[in-house]
Amino acid sequence: MSNKGVFIAIEGPIGVGKTTLANILNNHFNYTLLREIVEENPFLSKFYTDIKEYALQTEAFFLFNRIKQLEDTQNDFLNKGMGVVSDYHIIKNLIFAGITLDKMQFYKYKQMYNIFINDLPQPDIIIYLNSKTDVLMNRIAMRDRSFERQMDRNYIDELRSEYKYYFNPLSIKHNFISKEPIILEIDNSNLDFLNSETDRNFIIKKVEDAINSLGGQYNV
Repeated sequence: MSNKGVFIAIEGPIGVGKTTLANILNNHFNYTLLREIVEENPFLSKFYTDIKEYALQTEAFFLFNRIKQLEDTQNDFLNKGMGVVSDYHIIKNLIFAGITLDKMQFYKYKQMYNIFINDLPQPDIIIYLNSKTDVLMNRIAMRDRSFERQMDRNYIDELRSEYKYYFNPLSIKHNFISKEPIILEIDNSNLDFLNSETDRNFIIKKVEDAINSLGGQYNV
């Protein structure tokens, strides 16, 4: 590998445990933690009550904030040889926008996305988490974020389907054109990374093996 730091991103639908796992891996490998901006989005609470009306503003805010985050991450950490664990990958913008925007809006949005994506750092490893819809709805209810209290089950089902499409092995070469990452797909419907040492060790071992295959370094 080059002297750039290893970049790990975690993806999956709402409530799947991305931030929990990112914190665990960050603590284990002593990398830099990159967390997506969620609560700061001024349109988000309105979005969940009227998706059609506020979809474009919500998705645009997320896109440009994530672009800035990733640009800073590349300059401040990755280019200096420091590893990064992120609780998102920017491809989630296409996944969510594809559901919430109408056809013409999505066409224009994807054009804008493509202008920026090639200049952004791309992960070496993506951990794609998926869970059953019942599990996701329960986790969303348990964390009780105010803007998620009216979460629609059908919306979560759609997200699960879109994630499966984008991370299907046949789709990866189309969706990760500039750099094809190692994809670790994990169904965590019955896993508890937060409270089970066995489950934590299971995922940490998979990530260690992936890092070693890249020739990267990690701290334990």
